Amino acid sequence: MDLLRRISEKQLLFTGAGILLISIFAAILANEPLICLAPVAFLITCQIIIDFRPLFFLLLLSTPLAIEYRFDGGFGTDLPTEPLEVLLMFTFIFYALLRKEQISRRFLLHPVSILLYIHLAWIIIAVIFSQDVAISFKWLLAKIWYVVVFYVIGGHIMQDKNAWRTFFWCLFVPTVGVVIHTLMRHAAYNFAFSEVNKSMWPIFRNHVNYAVYLALFLPFTFVAAGWYERGSWKKFFIRLGGILIAVAIYFSYTRSAWLSLAVALVCYFLIRWNTLMPAVFLGIAGAIIFVVYMLHDNTYLQYAPDYKKTIYHTDFNQHMEATTSLEDVSSAERIYRWIAGVKMIEDKPFIGFGPAQFESNYQEYAVNKFTTYISRNEEKSTIHNYYLMVTVEQGFPGLLFWMILLVAILYYGQRSYTRSGPAHKPIMMATLLAFITILINIALSDLIEADKIGTMFFLFAAMIVVADLKERKGELD
Repeated sequence: MDLLRRISEKQLLFTGAGILLISIFAAILANEPLICLAPVAFLITCQIIIDFRPLFFLLLLSTPLAIEYRFDGGFGTDLPTEPLEVLLMFTFIFYALLRKEQISRRFLLHPVSILLYIHLAWIIIAVIFSQDVAISFKWLLAKIWYVVVFYVIGGHIMQDKNAWRTFFWCLFVPTVGVVIHTLMRHAAYNFAFSEVNKSMWPIFRNHVNYAVYLALFLPFTFVAAGWYERGSWKKFFIRLGGILIAVAIYFSYTRSAWLSLAVALVCYFLIRWNTLMPAVFLGIAGAIIFVVYMLHDNTYLQYAPDYKKTIYHTDFNQHMEATTSLEDVSSAERIYRWIAGVKMIEDKPFIGFGPAQFESNYQEYAVNKFTTYISRNEEKSTIHNYYLMVTVEQGFPGLLFWMILLVAILYYGQRSYTRSGPAHKPIMMATLLAFITILINIALSDLIEADKIGTMFFLFAAMIVVADLKERKGELD
């Protein structure tokens, strides 16, 4: 900061202009337009020297608008979010080394934080014994900067009401813009189910990612509307945006998102009555009983689909009818991969196959009786159940550490809500419901590594930890 003060505005102007000209020239020579972003990087560097918090909120602002970009060599990234995440991660590391006294040891040593470290430590072990160490290591790097940026940095920034409000507006405004753009494009196709993925491309990969992101954000619109007086333009804008988001979720035709909102509604009352944790343990017990029943005497074989009837339906009503009768191709394909996953777990129950290794290994474990028209998996998607994927790739210890982490976050969230004052309860409720929405959806999709959803997972976890720490100090009104 002192260094920046010694540099005159004129020097900054000439330096920035020079970088702009050089980047344009280099972009023309290399035929790569992204080089023109060099002046933006220069401005961001200047801001980092002063204060990196605006850069974090810039990351939030750009998250709903981020797109997947693939370079000529096959390398893919999310722009502009992933470069910002890497930059923020290294910035915070240097910040922590230079200003140790400003790093919250209570946050870093919170039980949830410790459980997260254990989860990451086991992932590192799984990487070492992976079927393909190089691919698993790349996956681990992405996981680390998600954790550092959205959990650690997010936890240090989201400390007061102003930060929470900035968080909301940084996500809300671009989200509403994306929703309006998507609904307009979808309207051009008469809101046809068969055209839903086209409407949101390239901002969202598919309608599942789109709907889940909107579903997890929806609870915050109810809370934010209460921040402003009746008749104010901000309250009107938030309510209008909330309605548009709800409409967009409906027209996304995403069953898991609808289900998660229904579960979130039930959880709203469970949290208010302080009965969330008993319900969580009942849910875990129910899941275990179901899995044991399906595996006993190979009961799952009774639910094999009819290959000729299990097709992709372009009409949504037919799609829903096929879902209830297990003849929808996407549902049947999930079962096909889940069974393969179970077979893989039987082969490597302790250490697993390694992160990001399901897709390249599951075909030899698949049961042909459950094959569908899309079992060739040309899009190279994964197992569509994150809990099962963790077990396949990290073994039963990995699943155990993961589940303990989730239960701990829910426990501290419920406790903070119960003990906080009336002013803070709404935002705590919204955070918990958003977190639960993610947990429901990852039972049917692999979204913790998705840019717009996995990032929010770690940020919500950090917000819950911050709330718990403040509640212990009596700072939650």
